[in-house]
Amino acid sequence: MKKIITAICLVTISTLLAQPVTLNPTITPAVFGPNDDITISYNTMGTSLATLTNAWIWVWIPGKNINAKYNINPATSAADPAKFIKNGTIYSITFKPSNFFASSITSESQMGVLLKATDWPNGQTTDYIANFGFQAKLIAPTANPVFVNVGDNLNIQVDAPQTADFNLYIDNVLTDTKLNLLSYTYSLPVAASPSVNTIRITAKQKTGTMAVSEVVFQYVLHTNSPNVVRPPGIIAGINYNNTDATKATLCLWAPGKSSVYATGDFSNWDVLPAHLMNRDGEYFWLELNGLTASVEYGFQYLVDETIRVADPFADKILDPDDQYIPSASYPNLKIYPAKAKFAEWYKNRVSVFQTNQIPYMWQASNFEKPKKESLVIYELLLRDYFDSGNRNYQTLMDTLPYLTRLGINAIELMPIMEFNGNESWGYNPTFMFAPDKYYGTKDKLKEFVDKCHQNGIAVILDIAMNHQDAPNAMAMLDFDFNNFKPTPNNKWFNVNATHPYSVFSDMNHESAYTKKYLDTINYYWINQFKVDGFRFDLSKGFTQTNSGSDVTAWGNYDVSRIAILKRMADKIWSHSPNAFVILEHFAANSEEKELAEYRAGENKGIMLWGNLTNAYNQNTMGYATDNDITGISSSKRGWAVPHLVGYMESHDEERLMYKNLQYGNSLSTYNIKTLSTALQRIKAATTIFYTVPGPKMLWQFGELGFDYSINRCQDGTTNNDCRLSIKPSGWSFQEEGNRVSLFNRTADMIRLKKSYNVFQNGAATFSFDNLVQQVSIKNINYTITPPDSTQ
Repeated sequence: MKKIITAICLVTISTLLAQPVTLNPTITPAVFGPNDDITISYNTMGTSLATLTNAWIWVWIPGKNINAKYNINPATSAADPAKFIKNGTIYSITFKPSNFFASSITSESQMGVLLKATDWPNGQTTDYIANFGFQAKLIAPTANPVFVNVGDNLNIQVDAPQTADFNLYIDNVLTDTKLNLLSYTYSLPVAASPSVNTIRITAKQKTGTMAVSEVVFQYVLHTNSPNVVRPPGIIAGINYNNTDATKATLCLWAPGKSSVYATGDFSNWDVLPAHLMNRDGEYFWLELNGLTASVEYGFQYLVDETIRVADPFADKILDPDDQYIPSASYPNLKIYPAKAKFAEWYKNRVSVFQTNQIPYMWQASNFEKPKKESLVIYELLLRDYFDSGNRNYQTLMDTLPYLTRLGINAIELMPIMEFNGNESWGYNPTFMFAPDKYYGTKDKLKEFVDKCHQNGIAVILDIAMNHQDAPNAMAMLDFDFNNFKPTPNNKWFNVNATHPYSVFSDMNHESAYTKKYLDTINYYWINQFKVDGFRFDLSKGFTQTNSGSDVTAWGNYDVSRIAILKRMADKIWSHSPNAFVILEHFAANSEEKELAEYRAGENKGIMLWGNLTNAYNQNTMGYATDNDITGISSSKRGWAVPHLVGYMESHDEERLMYKNLQYGNSLSTYNIKTLSTALQRIKAATTIFYTVPGPKMLWQFGELGFDYSINRCQDGTTNNDCRLSIKPSGWSFQEEGNRVSLFNRTADMIRLKKSYNVFQNGAATFSFDNLVQQVSIKNINYTITPPDSTQ
């Protein structure tokens, strides 16, 4: 089960990253500036953070990309100035804010702070925004806007850090004044009109600079969306007007909801009656007018007055982490709107629309996908393929000459759909129609696909549809935020996973809603980005057959799962007949055989991952146990078609060369732990890997003998907790002769596989004696007796 260890890692990270501890600090003095010494304290009693041995403060300037000198993760001694002092469950630190930033913050008005463990997966608090100078704070109501009924009494409270005089204004009309208070309160009777009111409270400092601070919020009368039929052609997502670039129609698919407001740049992020969306059954829609053509607008939906979500079908999503994306990767990235930032991190996703976009002009027009049996797939994680600052599609395009020399004919990108954070494996997806901006713009991704096709290379997207991470909009629509999982009313997700090793929110693949969502996603990437197919992560989880935590039961033949996967494949092939469908499955062979052979006679058929890492590695390390490699052949599994994507390495497996060098066998002067010998054994494995008929896959830099452990930490140590940590790239290996020799051998074997039918559709015969492995490859129509020349 190749997914087990990775899934465990993901569970740990998702639990802690998806649920930061909600905890605000105490800051003294209450009024301070960027150049004042302040003490920040967190009392972690009763939280999971109370047991931390060490903790660090993480600081930032909201909405700005100003370098914080001691923001280092994982924290090292270089971050010690940001280290908290622990006293029981209280963590405290004293510092001058301006000393923690590389450039001046004298003119800034706010600073963000949080407490974190040595590494993010081990825990953190929620974001807290501290104000420089005299700032009033709204205590009640806690929501903005707050929804009320006629006749309610709205209780208002505003606190000041020092004694102040307070004035309350309703829609700029002075309504109440109170003097010499630290805490202002007022009970406001709610009238029948207007339906929206803006409340502004000013606080004037009584001593010192006599500074004035104000807080503003809205109250809105409860109103359901009116029932109005959608105009023809309006579908879920962003609908552009082909003849008028000043208009766009937003449409949200929200079953069971009563009201939806659209809010965004077009409303200055206020909730306005004019943007109460119309309801048409399960869909809510609104036409926006008066837009400026070609300008990007950020927006969200406010659903049933409490739920804030971005549009699940948007092709661009903003989040507060965008400030750390290099401008070289994404030039002129729209800044996250300050008014869209909430204390609850899961509300902080903003969708973007832009009328009058210039469409990408595709260049490749005659690309033909490789035959399945001749596929040689290069799996890569763009994050680790290049060094910091170069992790983008442009650099990957610049690398295509290297990959064409290697000879691969397909690239499989680990998930690039919008995921939480920037530096991720990508298996924590949130918005499935938006390319994650960390790697570049959507047009750069299209250009990459286009360049690949011009070079005869197919592009396969690794896609995670077993689960979705918060704040996926479909999950958030019906979500239990106390237990942080979907509610029983959710149309797309299970409350609890039906199988082991699921992470985040588990999808219900028998739901008609999930099927429609999945089908739309698959169509979108093939149609809009011209990708050539998908590798579906954890496809064994596409089931409602509840196996609980029983791994064995989960892997048994599952009729319903087979039906789910066949239906999905049929839908893909209905619009893209030659699309690749690859499953990371690892179920009973009878199930995999049925899936592999499904519609194979129509030049279709599903391909499945074939993990032979351990067997090949046992051979390369020089051990005669568990070294049977016959499973690399689909025919040895009883399959009638060569649809097994065999591999010696993948993103999930330990690197062969690492284990060769760490654990390789030796006899007399022959020592596999020697680099040159270890590489020679990889060359031998390469020879009896690519020649076996059927599609093959290699992991990035495997052609150069990549020997950094999958569990390597960024500080160079090795630890299981660092499985998902950033790894060094392997480009420097090209300067080593023995590794170049391995590259050449790999390229030779790939060329043979692509050039001769016997290595695609032939029959493989295996024989091995201890550590002597032999593979004989013959054409299916091979005959040992030469034809009689007289006939």
